Amino acid sequence: MYICSVILKTKAMSTTVQQPFNATQLHLLKMLSFAKTEKTLQDLKKLLRDFYIQQVEKEVDTFPINDEMLNEHLRTPYK
Repeated sequence: MYICSVILKTKAMSTTVQQPFNATQLHLLKMLSFAKTEKTLQDLKKLLRDFYIQQVEKEVDTFPINDEMLNEHLRTPYK
């Protein structure tokens, strides 16, 4: 099990918090360790950004929208 130790410093005391990485985070850390240049890092960031944009678009496409929803006024009324 991989564990990341994060040191949190406050005025009163120092505390160590341990939090394990999930499989995706571990894979990304390993992958990013090969990024030796700024160009490679930027390419990886763009690739991840495009992937997540694609995932959000898929999720939005599954959301049912009807005409009533498009014409509905969703603002909270002022008192």
